[in-house]
Amino acid sequence: MLLQMPPKLKNEMFNSIESRLDSYMDSRTYPDEIATTLNFILKDEFERYRTDIDENYYNLKPVFVGEYFVDPKNPYQTRVFCHQGTEACSPIPIKRGVIGRGIRTGKDQYVSDVTKDKDHVGCDPNMEGSELVLLTWSDPYSSGPYKDCKIPLAALDLDFNVKNALEQEDILRLRRIWDLWGKRIFPGEPSFLPKKDIYKAALSESLLIKRSA
Repeated sequence: MLLQMPPKLKNEMFNSIESRLDSYMDSRTYPDEIATTLNFILKDEFERYRTDIDENYYNLKPVFVGEYFVDPKNPYQTRVFCHQGTEACSPIPIKRGVIGRGIRTGKDQYVSDVTKDKDHVGCDPNMEGSELVLLTWSDPYSSGPYKDCKIPLAALDLDFNVKNALEQEDILRLRRIWDLWGKRIFPGEPSFLPKKDIYKAALSESLLIKRSA
């Protein structure tokens, strides 16, 4: 029987993720190879079975590990960049989905049970677990009406076929991992102006970040 992974085993899992990333990422330069390596290691560790002293076994049943970015030619939608797991929905309108909600609000998203979230876009009909969306913010606009503002440029999307798969400490560790690598995958200033009807809340969040920096 698959049980919810206890904290000790999760800690072992994250230690292994961080160790493998430290070992492999130094030689990675290009965004697609960084993303491919990151996604493979995350999915491999999430789906690896771990056992406790009573020989109960656990994994996080990952369904999808990948990145989406705001389409610069049509900033009303996101497109998949690189992924491991089930086939990706792409493009996805920003007005839909948990990723879109993150981009619209400028806030990371964690849904412990996607069957209870009206915004969830179900690319896999068997997906009934949890979803985590971690944003990557752009560099500030250097000129124009949005000078010094940042916007959410992309996101790491993690889907698990386990309800309540993550605790707050797990999310913080994944956030730290994504902080290290997300900007290397999606660097720089946006090549498009934000659509006010999409980015109104995110721009407000950006101004809050700017004032608190």
